[in-house]
Amino acid sequence: MCSIPRVCQTMKQLFEQEAPVLARQCGLRERSIPLCALAYLLVLGWWKAPKSGPSALARFARTLDVQVCKQDLDCRFTERTANWLLALLYRAIQLLVCAQAVDLPLLRQFRAVLVEDGSSISLPSALKAVWRGCGGTQATRGKDAKNEATLKITVRWDLLGGRLEGPYLQEGRSRELYSVLRQQQMPPGSLWVADLGYWSLRFLHVLSEQGVFFLMRLKDGVALWYQGKRVDVLDLLPEQVGARVELPVELAAGKEVKGVRVLAERVPQEVVAKRHQRLREYAQDHGKTVSERSLQWAQWTILVTNVPVCMLTFQQALALMRARWQIELLFKLWKQCALIDEWNGTKPWRVLCEVYAKLLAMVVQHWLVLLSCWDDPHRRLLAVAEGLREQVPVLVHGFMKGLPLQQALRLMVARVQANCSIPARTTRLSTSRLLQSAWNPGLT
Repeated sequence: MCSIPRVCQTMKQLFEQEAPVLARQCGLRERSIPLCALAYLLVLGWWKAPKSGPSALARFARTLDVQVCKQDLDCRFTERTANWLLALLYRAIQLLVCAQAVDLPLLRQFRAVLVEDGSSISLPSALKAVWRGCGGTQATRGKDAKNEATLKITVRWDLLGGRLEGPYLQEGRSRELYSVLRQQQMPPGSLWVADLGYWSLRFLHVLSEQGVFFLMRLKDGVALWYQGKRVDVLDLLPEQVGARVELPVELAAGKEVKGVRVLAERVPQEVVAKRHQRLREYAQDHGKTVSERSLQWAQWTILVTNVPVCMLTFQQALALMRARWQIELLFKLWKQCALIDEWNGTKPWRVLCEVYAKLLAMVVQHWLVLLSCWDDPHRRLLAVAEGLREQVPVLVHGFMKGLPLQQALRLMVARVQANCSIPARTTRLSTSRLLQSAWNPGLT
């Protein structure tokens, strides 16, 4: 469970005990800055002010009782420091922190509700030997080549208990199917929700064998069996707008994935038009043409799940698919507020140090989000994150013994709790209230 004493203990273990050990393992030595203070400086400094350069970080160092000039600090941005911050990030990921299950009955049917996705960060091409990209455009005069070096971030987030698995890092050219999270087994009775990039019949079969539920969109072209016959799913779908159909099917040529339900709904024409526009824009960007089959497929929302109907109705499945966008909002928060995909400088190792430190700050921030507002299903994540960033100086006082660390955490939590809830709306329900209304249609 997530509590102030536990988070306090986890932070001290990470920064005071393990950070110096990992630094020495990576070949770093204490010179003008103690290793523990350097970890505080980079993580908290870029958390507080994501656009900080060496001069701003040197000024921030004074709040940590560290006197360092920007030249000395700039010399610290080396390959060894980057490797140390990456090791520290992975150690923080292992220190999983979760909260009490949120009060949403639709989610509480499952042991966990795991949404998984990834996001990419384009890096300077000088880092292509570290994080290879997918190629992309060549360098032009005065500009760097795009996508030669790319970092892909993968996260699995439990919307029930708040536990964050990740961010795990891999080369940008790596497909989602080869994510390190594929090696981490999910608990039986949990629900896994992902987009089509993670589609794999073999993986869905493994999940079913392990007692894990899944919910995702159906991929076109997958072998589908209905009433003992292989069928084209489009031949079974309704033509009337708003009409729904639910079919018990088996997937794969050998019917390996059994006990599956197909849930399909014909969407309004305005939705179809937007989907067609996105398809054409994507095809144009990639030098392709849109097939007639793709345009036809866009007329329906088609889901597949192995959750029995007694646990998940059609409307509830749609609500849970919308909840998958919470992880997209998490990446948006990290990029727009923490600026994990922006940096101040051009030196390759300095760029990596900044990216790793900001990602580590987001892990620490998530621990405090769980402390401050996870018990509120209508939490406003952006407002909470902004409030926590403003309170970073309070956390500095806790680390520097200006006041007890537990007291600093209580102050931070108390100051962000007052304005963390999304008010009820009569139109365009928030995701949390959509999940409530899908469970009990009398609630809005």
